[in-house]
Amino acid sequence: MITPSAEQQAIIEFPLAPLRVAAGAGTGKTTTMALRISHLVNTGVLEPEAALGVTFTNKAAEELADRVRSQLPDLASEGREVEVTTYHGFAHRLLREFGPIVGVERNAPLVTAGYSRQLLKDALGDGQYELLDLAAPSQRVAELATLAGQLGDHLRTPGELAAMAATDEVSLRRNELARTLERYAKRKKEMGAVDYPDLIRLAHRLVSDHPEIAARIRNRYGVVLLDEYQDTNPAQRELMRTVFGNGFPVTAVGDPDQTIYEWRGASLANFAGFPIHFPRADGTPATTLTLTRNRRSDQNIITLAERVRNEIGDSAGIDQLRALDDAQPGQVHVGWFRTAVEEANWVAEEARRLHDEDGVVWSDIAVLFRKNRQIPLVRDAFEAQDIPIDVVSLGGLLHVPEVADLHAWLRLLGRPDDSPALMRLLLGPHFSLGLGDVGPLANWVRARQRGEPDALRWTLVEAVDAVDSVTDLGPEARRRLDRFRDIYRDLLETAQGVTLVELCRRILDRMDVWIEVDGMGEAGRLSARLNLYRFLDLAEEWSPLEGRPSLDAFLDYLDLLDEEAAPDELDTARLGGDDAVSLITIHRAKGLEWPVVFVPALLEKVFPVRGQTLNDEVLRHQVMPAALSLDPEDPPNPDDNVRKAALSAKHLSQEWRTAYVAVTRAEHLLYFTGAFWYGTSTVRKPSPLFDMARELPGVIVDQNVEEPGPAPGLLRFDDMQTAPDPLFADGWTAALREAAAGNLEEPDDPTYDERMTQLTMVLDGLPDEPEHEAAEEPFRTSVTGLVTYATCPRRFYWSEIDRLPRKPAESKRRGVELHRQIELHNRGIIPLDDPDSVEYDETPGEWTEPPSESAMQRFLSSRFGTSTPRFIEVPFDLKLDAGRVRGRIDAIYETTPGTWEIVDYKSGRSSTFDARRVQLQAYAIAAREAGFSVDVPEQIQVTFAYFGGDTVEETVEDVDERWISEARTTIEAILEGASGEEFPTTPSSACSHCDFLKFCPAGKAQLDRS
Repeated sequence: MITPSAEQQAIIEFPLAPLRVAAGAGTGKTTTMALRISHLVNTGVLEPEAALGVTFTNKAAEELADRVRSQLPDLASEGREVEVTTYHGFAHRLLREFGPIVGVERNAPLVTAGYSRQLLKDALGDGQYELLDLAAPSQRVAELATLAGQLGDHLRTPGELAAMAATDEVSLRRNELARTLERYAKRKKEMGAVDYPDLIRLAHRLVSDHPEIAARIRNRYGVVLLDEYQDTNPAQRELMRTVFGNGFPVTAVGDPDQTIYEWRGASLANFAGFPIHFPRADGTPATTLTLTRNRRSDQNIITLAERVRNEIGDSAGIDQLRALDDAQPGQVHVGWFRTAVEEANWVAEEARRLHDEDGVVWSDIAVLFRKNRQIPLVRDAFEAQDIPIDVVSLGGLLHVPEVADLHAWLRLLGRPDDSPALMRLLLGPHFSLGLGDVGPLANWVRARQRGEPDALRWTLVEAVDAVDSVTDLGPEARRRLDRFRDIYRDLLETAQGVTLVELCRRILDRMDVWIEVDGMGEAGRLSARLNLYRFLDLAEEWSPLEGRPSLDAFLDYLDLLDEEAAPDELDTARLGGDDAVSLITIHRAKGLEWPVVFVPALLEKVFPVRGQTLNDEVLRHQVMPAALSLDPEDPPNPDDNVRKAALSAKHLSQEWRTAYVAVTRAEHLLYFTGAFWYGTSTVRKPSPLFDMARELPGVIVDQNVEEPGPAPGLLRFDDMQTAPDPLFADGWTAALREAAAGNLEEPDDPTYDERMTQLTMVLDGLPDEPEHEAAEEPFRTSVTGLVTYATCPRRFYWSEIDRLPRKPAESKRRGVELHRQIELHNRGIIPLDDPDSVEYDETPGEWTEPPSESAMQRFLSSRFGTSTPRFIEVPFDLKLDAGRVRGRIDAIYETTPGTWEIVDYKSGRSSTFDARRVQLQAYAIAAREAGFSVDVPEQIQVTFAYFGGDTVEETVEDVDERWISEARTTIEAILEGASGEEFPTTPSSACSHCDFLKFCPAGKAQLDRS
């Protein structure tokens, strides 16, 4: 049972009239709002359905709804709940109900950030420009997104901006951006789509132009609660004001000292002006009440928070944040280190100590960062300590190692000229080549380019594909490049006929990524799996705005997302409710709390960031002019120094508000840290925020390095799996640094000869490396390969050896579907995934015509459909003298005890195609020798069952010892030929179904003759 304070009780019992609540950090504002609704419902003032709660994020909306449910459990169990939504959600709901009135379909698609940038890029490419520099189109797209957001925040259109007089080069460039945004708006309208700024603007137009609709919405509710009101923009304010102004009982709750989203449109004027914007019924300003008792943090943390708050300047918030009377002292720690690596390592070690010695659970610890780029070093330190971590909203999914490799494969398959992607793969752990190994490939490319200066530019991947002609490669490098080439060709062929998500799965399987993930530590394994699944979800859910999905369009989409600052679509996966330390930016941490909080990288000019002038409309064409603002603003001062000083001071106040949010996330322990070296060129100094904490009475100084010392090398954590080198105890980097500094022993050093003698004795004592005779790998192929070679060796060469792309065929897909349906019928289950042609052996020409719609029905009515096989989809790997053959038998029926009938289902019509017999020959040998069962069959029959004609047709052969002997001779001969170097063309009627006919003059001639 919650006992409200006097401040809370005043808010809970406040009458139905406009009210502003200034709620300090940690003062229980969400609980107070829930209690106010509960009070109004329980006293009969209103029904729960007549209360509307509006907040800023979906997570905050869920939290408020949960709090209200806990206060009204009986009504919640009956489905009678308060309506809780977000500001954008409220606008979207209005448009779904009344959208056609303002020209928006009720089911209009919502354009998210990634798609929006795609449309902006298209609009940019469609224009003609005199001043805009298109050498960096991604930068222009980012500027367009910024300007579009600002216009939306103030209910303005690109047309209004374009109509403004342009008096200088900056305003002329701004007008060119405005005309581009007009094309963007036109394209959205043609598609019938809206973006997030459109939601608020169109909803506002709806209720402004149609007061009767505003009144209709207003009459649905008896009270409205506006949560996190300090984060709203002017457009959101005007929407709520139009519907719920003029004395309606609106309660707005917020803390202007936590307004940290000004960079994305939040307006300090909203909270400050609420009493005027939402006056009482008699026109007088709304009442303001406060919540000042912090229920979260201990005394020393609140003392520091108040010092930070005093740096903010003017505030419309509370006068003072106070601790509870029975609050504990709490602890504030500071630590200053020599390098960022030492700092990160200490933070991880201290977290480990708190967990192991003091019993603090991992989820009670958080590390807060001012910028995303500060996260990786600390993340590496925690992983080195094997501490479970939850990296929140890094926006860097494409830079997680496992995902980055998958992304590199997709880039290379879709864009063969993407040399950085190729280099990542070749130099990565799967192929482990060095730059010296790649050098001959680059030389090969340069030589070809010199020989054909007018030809299209040669690429590195072409050099890999022609690696046999590349000279100066070592044998091991050549072997690895051969392996890469084989995988690349396989995946290139696969990419022609599968979905994006299936291609991703094939890449992961081919590279054994899941096996590597399973070999990681527990925390790393779970994180890697979740991030890979998140990328697979992204690939599966993505579809282009127009046209069919393609790999190239998906790569463009990822590029646009990656250019955005921390897009939600590329957030790294989270461990959810698992016990893990949170690594999170301060902006994302707003509204959260932890018993233990670390804030690293408190460096001068880094946090607080020095004053910036990013919103200077005089110098930046992507900034909306103040003349279009909904809030009255003075025109920019023509004096550059005066104007920049004002903008810088405004930005610095926002930085101190961000610092206030950081401090007030901590309950009991707060750690501030920093270091001299965050790079190799500049010695850093502590920030004013760090100094403020260090001067706090009772602060605990954990580390205080006074001298920076020499510049460090690369600031990173060494691979923890690398074995120590006995010759370089401090690592190779340290040895190279010593060599560069001239600190190594010279030949004339008295100790040099002694050290050399000792080293020679060690080397002489090592045993000679044993000589190994490399075992020759057996030739391998599939049953499909056997049949292909029997049909035409040249066709086998183009299918299996020097692979050429093959055309995806609808008939083949439907044939695979029939096989899958039969398999699932035999197993007695329903399908949960798409069929895959790789799972079924095929023969050339098998799927040249689609099975009729009744093929499955013919199977069901046949003797096979009414019988149950003993074995279903039996895989095998058959070892023969000339090589190994892998395959998969559709079904094996045991017609009588000891008698097996091996059946291969055919989706087409009966054929006299002789080469197909090889398939049954391989199956019969496998049935005897591949160990399907402990009991070897006494008698075998092999059958082709055709379901593509008007009736079921069967080709049946009895198998005896002579049959088996002939089959073995045939297959051994095929393996001998397929593993050789000659692949002659053997034209036949099968040429009419060959994917490679255009490369084969003999095949064309055969068709001409026939």
